Amino acid sequence: MAVNTLFRRVLALRGSNQGRDQATRWLARMPDNCQPLWVGSHPPEGVPRTRPAQAGHWLGHECDAVVFEATTPLPGDALAIAAGLLRGGGILLLLVDEPGHGAWSRRWRTALRAPLVEWVQEGPDRWPLPRSERTPFEWTPDQQAARRLLDALAPGECGVLTAARGRGKSTLLGDWMAGSSPTPTPRGMALTAPTEAAVQAVHKAIQVHLGRVPEELRYHAPAALEAAAAQSETLVVDEAAALPVDHLLRLARRGQRLVLATTTGGFEGSGQGFRLRALPALEQAGLRVRHARLETPVRWEPGDPLERWIDDLFLLGARSAAPEPQAVRWHWSQASELAARPGRLEAVAGLLADAHYRTRPSDLQRWLDDAAIHLLTLEGIRDGALFGVVLVGVEPGLDASMAEAVWAGERRPQGHFLPCVLAAQGAFDLARHPVWRIQRIAVHPHWQGRGLGQRLLHQITERARAEGIGMVGASFGLDPDLLGLWKRGGFDLLRAGLRPDPYSGRPGGVVLKAVDDALAGPIRCLAAAQARDWPAWRDRLWPWHETALARALEALFPEAGPDPAMTKDLAELKAFAERARPLEWVLPALVRQLRAQPPTDTEGTVLATALEPPIDWDDLAVRLGVSGRRGVVRRLRQAAQAWRTRVESGGQPPG
Repeated sequence: MAVNTLFRRVLALRGSNQGRDQATRWLARMPDNCQPLWVGSHPPEGVPRTRPAQAGHWLGHECDAVVFEATTPLPGDALAIAAGLLRGGGILLLLVDEPGHGAWSRRWRTALRAPLVEWVQEGPDRWPLPRSERTPFEWTPDQQAARRLLDALAPGECGVLTAARGRGKSTLLGDWMAGSSPTPTPRGMALTAPTEAAVQAVHKAIQVHLGRVPEELRYHAPAALEAAAAQSETLVVDEAAALPVDHLLRLARRGQRLVLATTTGGFEGSGQGFRLRALPALEQAGLRVRHARLETPVRWEPGDPLERWIDDLFLLGARSAAPEPQAVRWHWSQASELAARPGRLEAVAGLLADAHYRTRPSDLQRWLDDAAIHLLTLEGIRDGALFGVVLVGVEPGLDASMAEAVWAGERRPQGHFLPCVLAAQGAFDLARHPVWRIQRIAVHPHWQGRGLGQRLLHQITERARAEGIGMVGASFGLDPDLLGLWKRGGFDLLRAGLRPDPYSGRPGGVVLKAVDDALAGPIRCLAAAQARDWPAWRDRLWPWHETALARALEALFPEAGPDPAMTKDLAELKAFAERARPLEWVLPALVRQLRAQPPTDTEGTVLATALEPPIDWDDLAVRLGVSGRRGVVRRLRQAAQAWRTRVESGGQPPG
């Protein structure tokens, strides 16, 4: 194939010991200024490397040559990341294992036959080398326009910067912050994001410009900014689409000017949910939103075939079309059947992106290869337009020994999420039943608020009943509107998470509905137990800035259940002290028993004092003389064990 010198190339050969040796010899030929990376489990000595699961740590870096171990199953998330690291003229070398035989594997085989993929036959001394020409730096017209927009922001305005990967968003943002930063003052400019890792590339650009990252431009957690008394002149939120809309609205009050930057599409993308939900909400809050979109790639050439190949393989650019009014029908199938319907597969992926789901490349692999995933679509009779979609997975129950090991915190079998939640709460009888888990549910944004979500949930419940499934449940980032959807559908809240989910930015929640009437009573009892234990969690571990969400949860809780028998609480205490039961799970039982008769011994007092609300892990680590959260938990297990020993010896019975 004819190759533009700055287009990126893909070489491939069979993965084997010989293939890895050839790849090593190829890397040895690289010029001194070449930046290589090996992604896989068998890197040679002296070559920068990462395992696929840690590939995300390289986001923000650039490479000229990447060797990627394309094992079976394919680490799709890592492949999408690795491709995005390559500069123009770089080369991705795939060491390809024999693909499997499922629907995804057939898609992968087809991709490997694309003209872009050059299967090398001769020795590595004849393979091409990267041609990453270092041209003088120059801002693209997109970046120049975005810079002018940011420079002109007035108080009360919100500048929005969106881009796909490789468009220089972080470089532009960091350079602008460094150049726009006034004489350092705590109130001048503030930077936040869902996680500190999300701003690494911005900090790198700031450091290039200033030689350091000034204190005022360092990362601040969203919660800390929400609590700050002083308002910043300019508040910058990177990867803003990962934060819930109400968080963005609260953050908007912490700056006279607001700058939101986010990646849309691609591996890190948020689909169109940010544009469809967050931006209108900011305008309704009184902000004037001014939008700049970066389209021109800066890391590689426009029209680069590798970017197109990755996007097509994982459907990273899929979008849905707004359906016209018409009669609708239900259609059930297996998700794997979408492989034979590429148009429908793209429409499903697009609708999930438009519904603000942060789908990963590996999600597409799982949907196509997992025979246990059912697909329900609500589609137009006239033209087949997609109004709604649900992906439902079947999760087998747990046997008694596995359920007990899950309860003790010693096991966590994959593919059994909801049964594990039930086992963790001690509901061993419920945990043995298979359950349908709703993995994705979406209604097209133009048709939301018309009851279609409830109709989807009703159809799922009826289908589960017909197939003899006793329970249907889901897990999701907690949101007042979503809570209302599930409550109206007859689902009970069984668990409220205590830490933000990395994708939704919210604490997670788990809901469950009995399809078999015989299971309704036990599920209601679990919901009542959650209501009973909720104050212990809320006061000690619930994020303080989620007070509005906490009130929404409390409005949905049933009447609190009675305290459990003392023997059950003592069993929880023993499992925490002697096994691996997490502190969060056992916290209500510990609080009840310590309150029943406050300890006077040293170790019991350590335990009781540490659990006084609110729990500050950093402060506790200092007070207990340990390192980090894990160190705190280890020390509290020791204290709990010593307290139990005193109790059992008759020194101080707890209650």
